Amino acid sequence: MGGDAPQVPVAQKAQPEVKDVSQTLQQPPVVPQTPPKPTPPVKPKKKLKLTILFILTIALVSLIVGGYFVWKNVSVPKTEKTEEEIYKGIYMPLLGASLIPDDYFPEGMKFFLREPVFSDLNKATQSGVNTLAIGMGYWANEQGEITMLPGTEEFFASFIENAHARGFKIWLIVDIAHPVDEGGNPRVMPEEWLENTDLIENFKDGIVEIAKFAEEHDVEMFSPANEMYANIGGERSRKVLVEIKPRVDAVYSGKICLKGEWPGDQLSEYSCFGPGIKMVKNEEEREWLVNKIERSIKDRNIELIIGELYEGHDWQGTPPEEIKRGFEMALEAMEGKVSGVFILDIGRPTPLFPESFESTIKEFYTQEF
Repeated sequence: MGGDAPQVPVAQKAQPEVKDVSQTLQQPPVVPQTPPKPTPPVKPKKKLKLTILFILTIALVSLIVGGYFVWKNVSVPKTEKTEEEIYKGIYMPLLGASLIPDDYFPEGMKFFLREPVFSDLNKATQSGVNTLAIGMGYWANEQGEITMLPGTEEFFASFIENAHARGFKIWLIVDIAHPVDEGGNPRVMPEEWLENTDLIENFKDGIVEIAKFAEEHDVEMFSPANEMYANIGGERSRKVLVEIKPRVDAVYSGKICLKGEWPGDQLSEYSCFGPGIKMVKNEEEREWLVNKIERSIKDRNIELIIGELYEGHDWQGTPPEEIKRGFEMALEAMEGKVSGVFILDIGRPTPLFPESFESTIKEFYTQEF
């Protein structure tokens, strides 16, 4: 019996083994029945949400960028193309006539010192005008000096401000004045002025100063000269215009359009031209004008504006109905080929320009043109 005593520790060892087995039996239903990876669908939902969010973000950005592109490249040009690029203009070379010395014109041409009709902005508005071309410049002398008449800058600054407030655009044209002939026409300057003085260099500096003035006053269009060939000759004129272009570009950000010049290979630096033409008297003259315009713009990426439409001395005494027909024929010749026209206004009435001229302009500009 004494040998049975050691069996007690054996029974004590057996109990832990049973306990271990029960723990082992509790684990199998947990581990195999609930695999961690396949069961939770959390990750696929997150991925789907992120994908949808990404797609929506891309779509929103595309709409914003696309909308901006359309606004810049479709909406704005359409607005500008309608009324703003068709110039229904008046050219007033003698705006500020009160500033001009009384002895500038010969006695028989004193009527040129009248203020232009359409310097009255109410009348310009009523007549359908949308752009005003005005001449501003210098007086030259035999010493090669150029001077601006007292009060010029103040006068033009005030006029431009008032015109802008009324919705007009401005084409500012640089002019250089000197004594005229008996018919009131500018002469080519004497050769000694051009050869023996600094007149040309002074004039180029003066052009840059007026270009700065144009930039300061938000002028929409600028010309560095008006028919410069009439003052200094054709060859010198072309040279000056080529040399001055980069200097004007450096100080003026608006459109540069050469007043009084037809397009040509020697002036390829410019992309806008505003030559002057006379009214058309007959079908032959109309055909000539059509051909002249078409030859000028053929194979050239340029803009053509009729910078000065005028009657000319040979129209003196012409009945009003013929003047009206002359305008009609000239405008027909330009149709679809030019960006607009500027009709010369040097004050009315004069021996050359009858009172009915105003109503003719109103009729044209208040219609579709």
